[in-house]
Amino acid sequence: MAGALKALSNAALGFLGLNTQESGVTLESGYATKATNCIIDKFGRLGSRRGWTPVTTDRDGLGSTTYLESLFEFIDVDLTATILSCGGGKMYKGSTTLTQLPVKQADQTTNLTITFTGNRWQFSQLAEGAGFGNSMYGFAAQAGNPLLVYRKANHVGAYIWQRVGDYGSKPTGVSTFDPDCSHTAFGRHWVAGVTSAKTTVYYSKLLDGASFTGTGSGLIDIESVVGSSDEIVGISSHNNYLIIFCRNNIVIYNSPNDPTNLSLADVVTGVGCIARDTIQQTGTDLIFLSNSGLRSFNRVVQDKSMPMRDLSMNIRDDLVTYIAGEVLTEIKSVYFERDAFYLLVLPSLKQSFYFDLRKTLENGGARVTIWEGFIPKALCKTRDRNLYLGMAGGIGRYFGYSDNGASYRLEYYTSNIDAGEPFSLKFLKKASMVVIASGSQDVIFKYGFDYKNVYSSRTYTKDFTGGTAEYNISEYNIGEFTSGTAINDITMHLGGSGKILQFGVEVPIEGAPVSLQQLTIYLKTGKMV
Repeated sequence: MAGALKALSNAALGFLGLNTQESGVTLESGYATKATNCIIDKFGRLGSRRGWTPVTTDRDGLGSTTYLESLFEFIDVDLTATILSCGGGKMYKGSTTLTQLPVKQADQTTNLTITFTGNRWQFSQLAEGAGFGNSMYGFAAQAGNPLLVYRKANHVGAYIWQRVGDYGSKPTGVSTFDPDCSHTAFGRHWVAGVTSAKTTVYYSKLLDGASFTGTGSGLIDIESVVGSSDEIVGISSHNNYLIIFCRNNIVIYNSPNDPTNLSLADVVTGVGCIARDTIQQTGTDLIFLSNSGLRSFNRVVQDKSMPMRDLSMNIRDDLVTYIAGEVLTEIKSVYFERDAFYLLVLPSLKQSFYFDLRKTLENGGARVTIWEGFIPKALCKTRDRNLYLGMAGGIGRYFGYSDNGASYRLEYYTSNIDAGEPFSLKFLKKASMVVIASGSQDVIFKYGFDYKNVYSSRTYTKDFTGGTAEYNISEYNIGEFTSGTAINDITMHLGGSGKILQFGVEVPIEGAPVSLQQLTIYLKTGKMV
């Protein structure tokens, strides 16, 4: 005989993000076993991610199926912003209209005949000189290619690309100067990954980022620190330290503002960075991808008291498996400050991982979801708080709620639920879910029993043009949504029974945002089985 009607309520669906690392039986109710094409917003709601819309209308020779694979916002001394990019073996500037930029010879006017090997340039920029009348220089580094400098011809004309050496100077004794990583900090340009010197960092003169010879320039050889079997993958800076990321170690130097007093501050052994373009500065931290997951560099160098956090610990095994099948040099990332997330893109495997960085979980991990169908080959946050994307045929923008006009699907599945009575049968009666959306929206509710991964399905089409009076608009922060968005309580009649329950929600995203606020399940319990 069935007992009294019970209600199981989850007011913050998926608030803890995806967790595929722990057993589905022991997961807290706030975790999701599937969270696709969704974000966790600052109010704790599970909502649809944004899509992307094309920005480029004039491609200047870039093929419609050719991706831009590197993007950078170059800020001139007058604060004018220009997007620099590369795709199909060509350098471009601009966003709506792309303009090819050939590399010039030493005379600054004759085009250099050069073939790039790859399009994965790492860009940086640094002012040349100080005070009134100084110039801004850009740089581009990629293994197997000469280091490039972006500068005004004759210091007053249009910006051009040149090889360092045709302008500026290469380090003494280095015939092929082809670094793979470029970083500007402390008034200097720091590069590494030269084919003939995998454990050497070269630094430029002060405020002269294209000059690697003469007083003020120099090198740091870390082979004696990390051994000859390791190599430098990337360079960054944090808390007035120079951070050198090797594949298996991290080397930290202090006093980089005065290289004559540069000294070794710390070495993190056994953990390194495996992909250059995963290193992101957040302002208070450094995020990077190691061979064991996504790491946060929150180590206190002075007393070495804090271990590095594993932000991906809730999906670690899955992520490591994906990494093993990806071309490491193709992995891309971005930290998008406006929405406080880090996005890791594995383009070959067509998977993107969203890490919410507003607040870490109690176990030190970040809240994670997976984005499908959103696979840019380059990402660039801009000063005006936009996120630009390297897409086929040009630049896209993270905007709207379709992927260039195509729909995508939000999917959320709960952990397995025993309702505190693991050996009793549960008879499902109905479910009630609060949804924030606009227009006519399909909501697909799924439920299954006893770990079988076979789900019954109910599809409901609701008109969200009018709100439901029993809900307080300000409480649900509906103001952040577009005009015409409303709250609705969807009630679904269910059936069937089992000892262990699981529920899922799938929503097609077709031009408007959707947010899932609360799910309540009504059931009766029966005899123990």
